[in-house]
Amino acid sequence: MRIALFTPFSPELGGGSAQLRSHLHYLPELDVRWYYLAHQPAANSRCKWLGPRLTTSALLSDLSARTGFLPGSKSPVKNLVEQMDADLYWVVGHYEGISVAAELIAQGKRVHLTIHDDPFATWIRSQRYRMFRPLLHSTFPNLLRAAKSIDVTSWGMRNLYRQKYGVQCFALYLHVAALPQPSTSPDPRYLTIGHIGTLYHPQPFLRFVAACKKLAQEQDRNLRIIRIGASPEMDAIAAQDREMFASHGDLSEENAIPLLAACDFLYAMYPAGKKYQLFRCTSLPIKVSTYVQAQRPVFAHTPADSTLACVVTKYKIGAVCVAGIEDHIATNIRILLQHPVPRENFARAASDLMGSTQVQQLEAALCGEDWRHFPESDCP
Repeated sequence: MRIALFTPFSPELGGGSAQLRSHLHYLPELDVRWYYLAHQPAANSRCKWLGPRLTTSALLSDLSARTGFLPGSKSPVKNLVEQMDADLYWVVGHYEGISVAAELIAQGKRVHLTIHDDPFATWIRSQRYRMFRPLLHSTFPNLLRAAKSIDVTSWGMRNLYRQKYGVQCFALYLHVAALPQPSTSPDPRYLTIGHIGTLYHPQPFLRFVAACKKLAQEQDRNLRIIRIGASPEMDAIAAQDREMFASHGDLSEENAIPLLAACDFLYAMYPAGKKYQLFRCTSLPIKVSTYVQAQRPVFAHTPADSTLACVVTKYKIGAVCVAGIEDHIATNIRILLQHPVPRENFARAASDLMGSTQVQQLEAALCGEDWRHFPESDCP
């Protein structure tokens, strides 16, 4: 069976592509051809570049034509679909992926959907797309109900989609075959904190940094923040104190893990507020998988209703801090540093979240077999 995988992003960049690559590596018997949109072609010749991403107006024109909300044209998306030929179409339902999947289903094609980020949660945070969220209200639910099978990125999203849309789906996270053996450890002269990827909001992080400065001074240590990957929100903060921040840019997971393993703890956050509620309750950052592999405590700076808080609490791999006041943040950090996380906690998190069972479940779904008999995990 030939499978066409479509993504509105490069196969070489970002957490979404890393997650897909981790699955494909362990599904070598499947005949998958990766089609994608990106600013420029990737180096991987096995993947087919379909051109740059659609303009905002072209994407919104397509969705308008599909909903009858406003006049529009489906031509650009139909042109993308014509370039793919397969028995099953595996589509990441994000931005252009929503329109591509809708067009494939309209043409009677079999579609498996992967949802990394809920589009309603994503579009409400976007200045460019938030006014066009009404276009999703008919397109996206209908798309979910018409797909042959669906995987989503977290237990929270799975539970929500089953309740809200009445669709069957399963949670699928990045796959890791085994935890690496740590090769580095923290330097006692420093209070070292690690962060990888996107910083969703600068204000909670600024208060966190202020608390860490106070704590490092109390302990007569220098504060050092290891940052990996790009984040415009963190760029502005790091520019104010370049000596404190050690910026490493984009790194492979293999090279990032030793740097994070040398940290006292690792920072992850989801913002508070109603605007971010759906996002934090359904998404699960890919950085969590890297943090688990680094096997260092996770400081989850997030409201308690988030998937991030759920994972950190369930597996006891760090601490959840809902506080916004510097003194309360510092207290939470002290408690975290006083209670080391056993390696078996990270091993259990890796097995449940990133084990081989989920890849077998994905393979069953792609091959049209029964995927519902696989065991499921959930939040307490």
